[in-house]
Amino acid sequence: MDTDHTVFLNWCEAKTQKSVLALFIGSILAGAYIGFASQVFTLVTSNSIVSYGFTQLIGGLVFSVGLIMVVLGKADLFTGNCLLSYPCYSSIQFLSKTLINWVIVFIGNFVGSILLAGLYHMAGLFSAGNGIIAQRAYAIAIYKAGLPFAQAFSRGILCNWLVCLAVFICIYAENNLTKLLVIPVPIMTFVALGYEHNVANMYFIPSGIFAQNYIQVDKLIGWSGVFRNLIPVTLGNIVGGTVFVGLFYWIIQGKKKV
Repeated sequence: MDTDHTVFLNWCEAKTQKSVLALFIGSILAGAYIGFASQVFTLVTSNSIVSYGFTQLIGGLVFSVGLIMVVLGKADLFTGNCLLSYPCYSSIQFLSKTLINWVIVFIGNFVGSILLAGLYHMAGLFSAGNGIIAQRAYAIAIYKAGLPFAQAFSRGILCNWLVCLAVFICIYAENNLTKLLVIPVPIMTFVALGYEHNVANMYFIPSGIFAQNYIQVDKLIGWSGVFRNLIPVTLGNIVGGTVFVGLFYWIIQGKKKV
């Protein structure tokens, strides 16, 4: 227990010791990495000839490359960094470091996601497959932007319960090969089941907004739709990570003093 606790604390401490510039750049990279995974998800789910469930399963499997790139690339993802709540349960003094980290990482993730969506738009790739990518991107975005607050919040909780579980396991993984093997299981699960990830949605909804330039749509998605989704999903992600993983494992691992 003591060893597990120490390993987790060292991980949290290392995250909060990064300079603002390093943290921000790492966050931009993480936003882009999740955006790349979102692009592949859009591609493989755009015109499926198999069942909905199998399509979602395959989409979830390919989406897991996003967290693999984040973890192995040593980037900073808001959802994973919700685990910084762990030492806060022992010492309130760590709370300010955690909140500062979350703000910087959230902004950086958003910048990285928008940057990738914009570059994809500038490259004209939404027109791929005779517009099928644009149609799928729009369909994903309009659905997410229209989720009721309670549903988006609940799905955010469920999502980050699994994302933080994946990161939690990686913290104790002996090597990169082990991380590569364990990440896809919880990530595939959350994607296949339709849970909501705020950084993925930082790409998905702006992507749908850009996609409107390539197809005719009955209803336009505005930028307000991004924040209408991100507010409840982010709150849910915080609860899922800080309570169902951070708090519960703090209790399991002995509630040691920081």
